[in-house]
Amino acid sequence: MGWRRFATFVLIVLFLGMTVSGASATANLVNLPTNSTVKLPSGFNPEGKPGDEVQPQVGPILIFVGMILLDLLLSWALEKYVSPEAAMVYDAVSLLIPDPGDGLKLGIKVLAKHGDEITKYAIVVVKKDWWHTKVVRKITDVSASSAKWVKSALGEKYIKEIAEKYVVKKSKNFDDVVNSLKRIQSLGITSAKARRLIIDRGWDVKKFERILSDAKSVKKGGSKLIKRINAELRDYKEGRIKKLGGHLYEAEVVSHLKRSGWRIKEVEKDAITSVGKTEIDIIAEKNGKAVYIECKRSFDEIDFGQIAKQAEYAKNHGVMTIKIYYAKGPSYPPTYTLWKFREISSKYNVDISLVYLGSNFN
Repeated sequence: MGWRRFATFVLIVLFLGMTVSGASATANLVNLPTNSTVKLPSGFNPEGKPGDEVQPQVGPILIFVGMILLDLLLSWALEKYVSPEAAMVYDAVSLLIPDPGDGLKLGIKVLAKHGDEITKYAIVVVKKDWWHTKVVRKITDVSASSAKWVKSALGEKYIKEIAEKYVVKKSKNFDDVVNSLKRIQSLGITSAKARRLIIDRGWDVKKFERILSDAKSVKKGGSKLIKRINAELRDYKEGRIKKLGGHLYEAEVVSHLKRSGWRIKEVEKDAITSVGKTEIDIIAEKNGKAVYIECKRSFDEIDFGQIAKQAEYAKNHGVMTIKIYYAKGPSYPPTYTLWKFREISSKYNVDISLVYLGSNFN
């Protein structure tokens, strides 16, 4: 139970002497498991009974205080019968989610339990009609194991961050978000700071997981690209670099191309030319024709010297096309840029074109 809730509890008890313990509450416990009947542990029953409602003459202030008290009771019960970490999810959601109104209240639905321990519950919106309580909407699922993993892998703060940025603001399922974060870790984002950055930015974890999976599936260079993404996100979180580089954007382009019918032959290709080393971000193939692809998060990062090296390398390896993908910049390139591209194209007999593709991870 958070210190603010505990302080509120103490003040209310001192002020009213526990006179409103039977009041109607915002938070109700609903025992409606998905596939079977689940009995709660003995003593765990914050629900009121018919006839326990606050009498009209008591006044609205007592009803309000009763709501707070039973909300505290429910939070305490989650701590005891699920886990303190899982209770933190409920606390964060109940404090941040708007009042459902229209006689609706926040409640808990037990989904799974092992012995006396509840292993999974759902935060729901319920409608109470006398002694009958009905779930009208599910907000999110919360597993004790998921909440504990977040605390262990990312820190306690990020339990609340996920509840706020994904459950409350984006209506995402807490367990789904955590499961994607686990898979993101298994795909190579091993730095906790890198994963924290993902949550700090509120990025779509399912899309992030997908683009990492597509990038890692590239046999030549895929694992190398993932390592660079991991280091890039970590360094940005630590303040070592002031802006995100192009490796994550490169993975986005890989995923886009792969899902558009291209075969990705190689990424992060080291190339040696007559005037020095360079790197080919992506080598893709479609209809038997190979294309070199350069990825820039910002249009301003395009380096004509680098493009010239790639054009020479392309000519020497029988590749006739270079595409430059960028996520930020003008919809129509400046005249000088077009002139430089024509100059390089003419010198090496390689077609060079610009492609705008916005990024989901800025």
